Amino acid sequence: MFDWQDMRYFLAVAKTGSLTAAAKALGVDHATVGRRVARLEGAIDAKLLHRLPRSTRLTDAGAALVQAAAAMEGGADAAVRYLRGQTDGAAGSVTVSVLSAIAAFAITPGLPRLLDANPGLRLTLSTTLAIASLERGEADIAIGFVRPDRASRIVRQLTTLRFALYGAPGIAGRPSADWTFIGFEEALADIVQQAWLNDYAAGRPFVLRTNDVATQAQAASAGLGVALLPCLVGDAVPGLIRLETSAPPPSRPLWMSVHADVRRSAAVRIVMDHMVRCFGVLSVEHA
Repeated sequence: MFDWQDMRYFLAVAKTGSLTAAAKALGVDHATVGRRVARLEGAIDAKLLHRLPRSTRLTDAGAALVQAAAAMEGGADAAVRYLRGQTDGAAGSVTVSVLSAIAAFAITPGLPRLLDANPGLRLTLSTTLAIASLERGEADIAIGFVRPDRASRIVRQLTTLRFALYGAPGIAGRPSADWTFIGFEEALADIVQQAWLNDYAAGRPFVLRTNDVATQAQAASAGLGVALLPCLVGDAVPGLIRLETSAPPPSRPLWMSVHADVRRSAAVRIVMDHMVRCFGVLSVEHA
């Protein structure tokens, strides 16, 4: 008999195409992935992967197993979601997948009230850049800028997140032609915020690029340049002021989604209700 957990590691390699990519997706080192796949091959007495220098390729046996294992994985995930949805009471663990800046500046300040009112609740804020799969149970609730279109999801718009250009007070006294900018890495050049900032900068230099919004805010506060920030971040960081712009900064809808099976959980519903209240207050404060 094989260990189902070994099958998960094999499926991750099959989906990502390499041991390294699978290790990154699973949050382990690539040696662990290789060892678990080798153990699965030994248990079923079949070679599943051709291990190439930078990638892997499925053998015929591996390709056949992927088809069967994917159905098993889907059934197991559905069973877990069903059981999560049947829990009684507000006690239990809830995982929310959310961008780090939103977690830090919008959600964390309200957590004492939530957890004091629900002492049996345990919350995990998963702030990785990767999009969590609710279908595979990687999170119970997802909050982000992209509206999910899966039929299994229940989706609600939490708020419209407004942005503004921020800088240290000394920046405002300089001619805007002399401003330098802080933005996202080139890999995110197409997101709404960076596209607007590229147009506004119009060739003026970017002195720092980072995908961490909190780092952008701190760099702007230190006088390194100007940054386009969510108002809930920029207004909260000491040493930053809003700067006037000739073109109106963008805004983005923020969506919350939950799998229909998990929504029945009392703990999940309590966290969702808290998020609605939290962002409702922020919408008024940053209008």
